[in-house]
Amino acid sequence: MRILFVNPNEIRHIEYSDYAMGGYIRPYFSPALGMLISMTPEHHIAEYIDEIIGEQIDFRKRYDLVAITTTWTIQAQRAYQIADGFAKHGVPCIIGGNHASLCIEEASRYGSVASGMAENMWLQILDDAERRSLRPIYNAADFPDVVGCAWFDYRKIKRALDNTSASIDPINGLSRNMRPFPILTSRGCPHTCKMCVTPEIYHKKYFAIDPLLLEEQLAEAEKLFKPFMYMFIDEYFGHDPRHTSACLEKFRNAGVKYGVQVTPNLLCEGDLARELADSGCVVASIGLESLNTEVLEEDFGKGEPSVREGMELNDRNIEATYMAAIGKCQEAKLPFMLFWLINPVRNSIEDMERIVEFSKRSGAVLSSLNFAVPLPGTKFFKEQQQKGNILSYDWSRYNTFNILLKPASGISAEKFQKAMHDNFIKLYPITGIPAHLMGEASFSIEVIPYIVTSVAVRLEYLKKMVDKTFPFPLPLPFMPK
Repeated sequence: MRILFVNPNEIRHIEYSDYAMGGYIRPYFSPALGMLISMTPEHHIAEYIDEIIGEQIDFRKRYDLVAITTTWTIQAQRAYQIADGFAKHGVPCIIGGNHASLCIEEASRYGSVASGMAENMWLQILDDAERRSLRPIYNAADFPDVVGCAWFDYRKIKRALDNTSASIDPINGLSRNMRPFPILTSRGCPHTCKMCVTPEIYHKKYFAIDPLLLEEQLAEAEKLFKPFMYMFIDEYFGHDPRHTSACLEKFRNAGVKYGVQVTPNLLCEGDLARELADSGCVVASIGLESLNTEVLEEDFGKGEPSVREGMELNDRNIEATYMAAIGKCQEAKLPFMLFWLINPVRNSIEDMERIVEFSKRSGAVLSSLNFAVPLPGTKFFKEQQQKGNILSYDWSRYNTFNILLKPASGISAEKFQKAMHDNFIKLYPITGIPAHLMGEASFSIEVIPYIVTSVAVRLEYLKKMVDKTFPFPLPLPFMPK
């Protein structure tokens, strides 16, 4: 069979662009689709199209099966459009990923659905597709339990990329080669945070990859792709300290650069920050999320709260706790980024301003303010839906810079949204660019997003002012689309 794997883009009619403000979608190839490509037998011909970097689908091209992921809810509407486009040409589609897995009834209107972990049902899906007898729904619960960590066959992934003849412009073509390269040491998470889709998909399962297999994958990736940097995409990196150390040793031996997402509690314990710095980590993304412990524990429902007895310097001062994690990074000379979540139902504009000031003092290479997104299927979504707090069910708005929850402080959603934009700009002053170029991360690729974001948010703001003044299109160069 000729199989097309598609990573859909979002439908861009949101208030503020993903390009300028950040958001969920990342520019590396889809790990979920990479796993399926790796599991696909050799006699099938696989192609991979990534709309996020501008590759275009030819709906007239004949495929035997199209596999579409909805890793993020913001991809869902475009995924359905793609499925409809192929249905008009009689091409069967299978839709999977987090959103489709948790919104089975909705996704099944547009094609067959693969819900849950796909390792033990993918070969059955391929067999059914060959017989032209795809089932409406494939549910992981109806197949044997997954008992091991998935892996990437980079040789097959490279072949799928090479097989693709999608149209792509020169700028996006450059980004295809410059995007961070995904790799993992584990899958799943043992925790049950309210906001996260992982507990709903993995049900607290956690699988660690054999460090020797990681070493083989790393050598293969270096041989075939030679990426400028890697990105660990573990749902919960560093859960097992011994395993983590063994995996980082493989990266140290390979002499490559990488980034990682890590929680502050794990940084506070032991020498993880130094291990990361010594093994080639160029930036650690720290999910601080909130300066309010009630928000962490009650609203976000942390399975293992960032503030934990015995780890903090002062259990009544969450800022001291976070500074302990940051201090570990500073001691190790490890550049770090901070990620925050704002829940309009609970947080105030003053809370945002407090976060901005904390971030400025922290010495972070980058900081990011993000609205809490009530992802369908999560406990957080159900809770906010029951309370009548959800402002929109338009999945194309489910980006971390669009306000989706009703502010409880009495101000309008529009005013709260503008406050988010204004505070985001404060995190990226133009005057901060020289300091970043001279700091710890002066030679890190992670400095580039600071410069791009600092300029982009201002261009975006300027464009909005121009649009209000001149209600007709002007051919202004370099304006965000």
